[in-house]
Amino acid sequence: MNRTESNGSCAVCRAEASQICGGCGEISYCSKEHQKEHWLVHKSLCKPYKIVHDEKFGRCIFASKNLKPGEIIFGETAVITGPKQGCTPCCLKCYASLDRVQEASLFRCPNCNFPFCQEQCAKSPEHEAECLILSRAKSCIVINDVHRIHPEYKMLENHNDLRRQSDMWRIYQVNVVQFLRKICGLADEFSEEEIHASCGVIDVNAFEIRLAGNQYQQVLGVFPLASMMSHNCVANTQHVIDANYTMTVRASVPIMKGEQIFTSYTLPLEGTKERRDVLRHSKLFECDCSRCSDPTECSTYLSALRCPNCSNGVVLPERPLDEPETDWQCSQCPYKLTAAVVTQVIDKLKEELETIEPDQVEKFEDFLSRHASLLHPNHFLLTRARQSLSILYGRNERFLLNTLTSQQLERKVSICRQLLSVADIIEPGLTRIRGVTMYEMYAPLLLLAKRSFEESQCQILSHFKKQIESVRDILSESIEILSLQDPASTGGIVSAVEAMEQIQRWISTM
Repeated sequence: MNRTESNGSCAVCRAEASQICGGCGEISYCSKEHQKEHWLVHKSLCKPYKIVHDEKFGRCIFASKNLKPGEIIFGETAVITGPKQGCTPCCLKCYASLDRVQEASLFRCPNCNFPFCQEQCAKSPEHEAECLILSRAKSCIVINDVHRIHPEYKMLENHNDLRRQSDMWRIYQVNVVQFLRKICGLADEFSEEEIHASCGVIDVNAFEIRLAGNQYQQVLGVFPLASMMSHNCVANTQHVIDANYTMTVRASVPIMKGEQIFTSYTLPLEGTKERRDVLRHSKLFECDCSRCSDPTECSTYLSALRCPNCSNGVVLPERPLDEPETDWQCSQCPYKLTAAVVTQVIDKLKEELETIEPDQVEKFEDFLSRHASLLHPNHFLLTRARQSLSILYGRNERFLLNTLTSQQLERKVSICRQLLSVADIIEPGLTRIRGVTMYEMYAPLLLLAKRSFEESQCQILSHFKKQIESVRDILSESIEILSLQDPASTGGIVSAVEAMEQIQRWISTM
């Protein structure tokens, strides 16, 4: 029987149904026997989501059953991968950045002249099709400086009507369209419009792939099903992409049947202007989600300034969806700023923060201290600095965990708690930032408890045990979250499990 919807009756015999398919929640059965019988027909359709057409979002995905945090919604492998636009030369097989490969190890494909990290990569099946095209332009491709960006490393719903007015359209016209049609001799095979359309598909739909052990190189991949997930600045899913370019999408929070499934195309801990700029230029749409529409960004105040005119006010945009033009008004007094002034101030602070080297603890702390009177404590620039410090305290060679003073340990814990107070609102649930931050927090809490107990002989053992159990719970949740990530990109999971076993043994002896 090919019936796929039963409306309360058994999909096999049409009798009154007593149970529903646990996978999709769409099909009913009168018994387990009929459910098993119908599985060969239903298994290809049994998914916890359905694709629908929405007037605002176009094709998008809705949950067809209640989803628990951590539950897999779908998985798929990229149909196309390639280097991110504007990157320095990289291997076209494994995407290793060539500026980190010894010159003697570089291998140039004898047919197309493109450099590879090794001969094996150049001879891979993945390179065969592109090599046929690129070899036609062999005499025009000269890549000698692997430290410099080369226009050849451009990747081949596109929104061409919107893209036509952008700077990217003109860049593609020279670096992709003319290159393929004139240099590679494809003018008779592909029109300019077709090539631009392909570029648009990549721009609008591609996901970034961060390769484990290669933090300096980013890859783009197209995942057809994942591209149907609509964007929201407070997403209800998380995805991981493994070394085989397979994406797994999970619910990060409970998703009820009938709710839309969202991903985020931006960095959640950025401010509204920054997120909307990225979406405007890379995805070609204006985000008007509930977070972008709220001047307080869901009460996180990630873009807010402190009012210099009164002691309690915060300065917020009056019309956050009109960020280039809107005035910024204090919540408690008449103080006001123009959008242009706010942008100028924030851009200057961004430049300052970006000049700080990744391991400069004192300079991050100095940045936080000097700008505390100007920015809201949760401002995304201060939050960015805290993210760095949450890892540097305990890992930097000058601030190793066992050498930290109790005051520095408390500082690390305080930083982690403040990060979580923000992340739990704008990136809630079983998300990587929560897992990593809780992992960074458990060790200093454990050390503080031990030091306090050792220094105070009169401390009650039962109180100390409760402290250790609290640390165990934090570490346990961290392990639960990090275990959902790609193991190749989460080096801490093994040591976290070992630490958990040690803590459990310790508690059992108390």
